[in-house]
Amino acid sequence: MNTNYQSSNDMKSLWSKKKENNQISLIKKIYEVLFILIALTNFIIVLFDALYLYKLPYYHCTLRDVLLHHYPENFKKYFDPIKVWDPIKGIEPHRFTVSYLENYQKLKQSYEKLIGTSPVERIQIKKEIDKQLQILIELSEDMIDRRSVDSHFYLANKDGVLEKIKNIMRQYKPNPENSAKQAFRDFFSIENLNPDNDKWQKEFAFFDREIIPLMKENYFRWIGEDGEPKDNFYKIDRWFVLFFILDFLGRWFANRKRYKKWYLFPIHHFYEIFNLYPPHHSAVFRLLRIIPLYIRLKENRFIPDDGIMPEIIHENAKIIADEISGLVLVNIIEQTKNRLKEQGKLDLEPQTIDALETILKKQMDIFSNKIMPELEPMITEMVHYSINRAAEPFLLSPIGPLVRIILYNIHATVREGLEAAFNSPEGLERLNKILHSSVEKILENMTASENQEMLIKDITNFLEILKEDIANNYIKES
Repeated sequence: MNTNYQSSNDMKSLWSKKKENNQISLIKKIYEVLFILIALTNFIIVLFDALYLYKLPYYHCTLRDVLLHHYPENFKKYFDPIKVWDPIKGIEPHRFTVSYLENYQKLKQSYEKLIGTSPVERIQIKKEIDKQLQILIELSEDMIDRRSVDSHFYLANKDGVLEKIKNIMRQYKPNPENSAKQAFRDFFSIENLNPDNDKWQKEFAFFDREIIPLMKENYFRWIGEDGEPKDNFYKIDRWFVLFFILDFLGRWFANRKRYKKWYLFPIHHFYEIFNLYPPHHSAVFRLLRIIPLYIRLKENRFIPDDGIMPEIIHENAKIIADEISGLVLVNIIEQTKNRLKEQGKLDLEPQTIDALETILKKQMDIFSNKIMPELEPMITEMVHYSINRAAEPFLLSPIGPLVRIILYNIHATVREGLEAAFNSPEGLERLNKILHSSVEKILENMTASENQEMLIKDITNFLEILKEDIANNYIKES
């Protein structure tokens, strides 16, 4: 009774421990999923930050410029990434750009006021337009005259954008001097933007489409106390780093008994330094957080054990190798067969014949030493049968009994002689000589001209059958 009671308690204890382990495993799995989501979110933010002001190869623009030109206007009222990220990178609108755009907008508004106004009001508005056109010409000339560190586009590293603006204006308003300043003068002239016709609407549409977006690429960025451009990304990143540090310390404490020495855990997880140490101005170092993220994904089997790309490469390489190898093998056999047919003979070099003879002689040695002794009973039986056939007429005569006695002795003598021949060195040597002579005769007949045609025919037939067999197997596998 006590034994049954104790057994029941043991079962309950085991079941309780198993349930507890399953709960711990589930909690651990949930935490790992949470960690991966946070780490992945951090890497996406880090990647966005690294590309925000990085000049993309071949495109000569940054991610900020791409968003500036291509981000949908309808989405900006819900979320504008430039308004969010510019303050993080310490970016402010450039004072010159702001002044230029403000004066340009005033000019457009003045032209729009002309619609539906009285003649007296039109005169006053035209005077304002003349002043604003002159201001924009002066601002444009000042923008072009400033060079190197004095350029309004220098701090943003956007001197290339200024060159693009100048080239667009030269093409749109060509002049004999090919001068960008003259192109701006022509554009903002009263003749070009005549208030008395509708041409000014077309001109403003061009400027809004081609020049204004490029002007908005320019910006001003303060310099911090460390001498580097101001960057507040650390204020966001530090919370992720704190989470990574707490995760590292927690796993170190939980796995302290796994290693012989308590300090071995950081050594085995040295790659997590990219999560734990956040250099303020090194985007490349932060991008290396992909390494601990990738390893954590593999450890939790969220990606295949061999990784993603190795598996894809391996599978495709295997398919390509199978496709090519089958076709190449069939092609080689076909070419070999055609060449034999065209030549009409086997051009065997002396070295080839010697090598073939060596191979055949070695096989004959094996045959005489190992196989022939095993065949001795069959050879003996064949000799007995031959003797019996030759003595058959005498066995039916009156002296038949005497012949039978003599044949018995002959059979015994033949059997003993063959056994001695196959077991003695002298007998094996004679057998080897016979076999080697056979090899030489075979090779002589093989290289003889009268046997070449028959041999080539047999070889090509064999190659044709082999080619068809390989092709059929290749089609089945495909």
